[in-house]
Amino acid sequence: MTNPQQTDPAPAVRLIFEYEGDSVRLVSQQPVDTAVSSFETDATTRPGDYVVETRDDYGKRLARVPAREAFRGSAEVFPEDQKEPITRVDVEARGAFTVIVPAPAEAVQVAVVHVDPPEREPRSEDIIGPPAEVRQDVDLATFQLER
Repeated sequence: MTNPQQTDPAPAVRLIFEYEGDSVRLVSQQPVDTAVSSFETDATTRPGDYVVETRDDYGKRLARVPAREAFRGSAEVFPEDQKEPITRVDVEARGAFTVIVPAPAEAVQVAVVHVDPPEREPRSEDIIGPPAEVRQDVDLATFQLER
């Protein structure tokens, strides 16, 4: 017997991206049978964050999922002598990342977006960063979803 309150999860897609600097390419997209929780999609973004958005035919955002660990611009360096500290050095961002995004029927494209820092310095009254209207989101790449 099935639970009448239980609903099927919304469609979702696993996306694998490769990047070098700000150049991004979508290397794989695969439908998955999993639920994307509101915790994953409702995360508050801050300047400098990277996200992946699903969009409709008109470019309207349907969902936004954080791209954690994407576009790392530094690496840990472990010393040969264990008594010395581990250091972090700047490197060119290069690698791959995976996200699972909700993909309702109206979703036709995905975009990798950099939530860009504002042009002005934050003021003391900007407790956790500048107001959202000062931010500029920058699309790094946009791709069509396969159906």
